[in-house]
Amino acid sequence: MRTRTVISQAHGFQWLGSFGNRGNGLYREELRQGLSAISRYLAVHQFPCERCLLRLDGQYGMGTVLADLAGFAFVTRGKEYTVLDHSLVQACLHLPADQFQQRPESQIVRRLYDCPQVSVGPAGVLYRVVVATHPEGRKKSPVGVTREGTVYELFFTNLPQQAFTASDVVELYLHRGTFEPQLSDEDKEQDPDRWCSHSA
Repeated sequence: MRTRTVISQAHGFQWLGSFGNRGNGLYREELRQGLSAISRYLAVHQFPCERCLLRLDGQYGMGTVLADLAGFAFVTRGKEYTVLDHSLVQACLHLPADQFQQRPESQIVRRLYDCPQVSVGPAGVLYRVVVATHPEGRKKSPVGVTREGTVYELFFTNLPQQAFTASDVVELYLHRGTFEPQLSDEDKEQDPDRWCSHSA
C-alpha cells in the first residue's frame, strides 16, 4: 500500500501539493516538501508567513516533527501522551476547566485545559498544549488515551492565548469538513489505481 500527504488551502479548495510513498511513507520528508510548496505559494501571492496557519494530522503531533515547521503557526493533535505527566499539565488538570466545548454532531462535552509553555519532545521545545477530557463511553475511544475512566486528548499549537482560546484551537483542528470531503469526492470520481500505481 501507499500513503499520501496532501496540502489543500482550506478556504479556497486549491491543491498545493500531493506527495506519496510506499508503505507507511516518509512523512517527515513529505512534510518538508509540503512546507516548501506552501512557502512558494505564499511568495507568489505576496502573503506574509504570519497569515498562514497549518492544520496538521495527528501523525505529525510529536515534538521532533513539530521542530521541522520552521516558524509556521500550526494546530495538530498530540501523540506524546507522556506530556500528561508534566507537572504544569498536572497542575492545570487539578483546576476547573478553562472552557467547555461540544461539536454540533456529537453528544460529547469536552472539558478544555489550556497549558502554555509546556516542554514537548526530546529537545524540550515549549509549545502550548490544550488538553480535552471527557468521560469514557461504552466503546473504546478511537483517539486519545484513557486513564481511570477519563479520555484525554492532546492538541499542540503555537498560537497565542490572547488571540485564540482553547476552544478555538480544538475547533480549528476538528473542523475538517472542508478537507476530507474533497478527498472522498476525488476517490469517487477517480479510479484509485491511477494515483496508487501511476498506470492505467
